[in-house]
Amino acid sequence: MAVKKKVNNPINSFIDKGANVKATKERGFKNVLIRIPENFLTDIDEALEKKPWLTRTQWIVEAIHEKLTNDGKVTQ
Repeated sequence: MAVKKKVNNPINSFIDKGANVKATKERGFKNVLIRIPENFLTDIDEALEKKPWLTRTQWIVEAIHEKLTNDGKVTQ
């Protein structure tokens, strides 16, 4: 019986090496689902008209950060 020697092909080496799975990489953010009353969203949208470069999400995160800072929970 003949034994075949595995040829070290650069393409096969690259394929066999694989890559990190996107889901296993650490991220600085976590998705959170929240329920916000419609009248709050209307108020947020009106506030965003004054700062059109912000998204709703950015505005909400900024508001949370401001609240935590005022309560002394954030040291940054």
